[in-house]
Amino acid sequence: MALRLAEMSWPEVERAVAAGHTTVILPLGATEQHGPHLPLGTDTVRAGALAELLAERLPGALVAPALPFGCSDEHAGFPGLLGVEKETLARLLVEAARRAAAWGARRLVLLSAHGGNGEALALAREALRRELPQLAVWSEEDLLSPSPALASVARREGIPEGELGLHAGEGETSEMLSLRPDLVRRDRARPGYTGDMGAVVEALRSGGLRAAHESGVLGDPTRAEAGRGDAYLEARAEELARAVLGGLDGGR
Repeated sequence: MALRLAEMSWPEVERAVAAGHTTVILPLGATEQHGPHLPLGTDTVRAGALAELLAERLPGALVAPALPFGCSDEHAGFPGLLGVEKETLARLLVEAARRAAAWGARRLVLLSAHGGNGEALALAREALRRELPQLAVWSEEDLLSPSPALASVARREGIPEGELGLHAGEGETSEMLSLRPDLVRRDRARPGYTGDMGAVVEALRSGGLRAAHESGVLGDPTRAEAGRGDAYLEARAEELARAVLGGLDGGR
């Protein structure tokens, strides 16, 4: 079972650090539209769940609370958006890391379930490498491309890439059916943009999600299944564990 910082007392954290739990996983989500069928906090739910699955695969990990605010300007125009500038998010991450390093954290995993956080993560990573060279920091370099692990599961299950999607499609909807089925409005799910996901990224940068599809959905959530969501999450956690262990142990 993952050790959750928010549920621990300070003496428990002190003992955990003394026992070698010096890797902090900080999940990053967002509060933004996920179509008419998923909640605004979808990425935050997914980030927290992935962090716990990752912690089971990383020796000595502590899981921080998931951050619900991200860089989400591409969702402007949809009600409910609560986002911040990339510099704001980067500064928050740097300041949180500074405090964590002071009580014994030696490794920091910045785990984002929202693609728009990529630039903020890069800024934070570089700032931390300058300011806290003793703190090993890992985050994904590319948050906008489909995960190879998820794509592999989808192919095995007969789900085309366009239906798997990048946002509120079959993939994220299946994961939410696995994690929080009570928050999924299946009767409201409709196919969104199901074309070339690589090509649509440029449209998102210039015109936001509405430029791709009026529903804000990239993919086909009507194909979603909870069992497939389980498989996606496990495959993603394995993929992340390999990347994190390789990056932290081999990258410094």
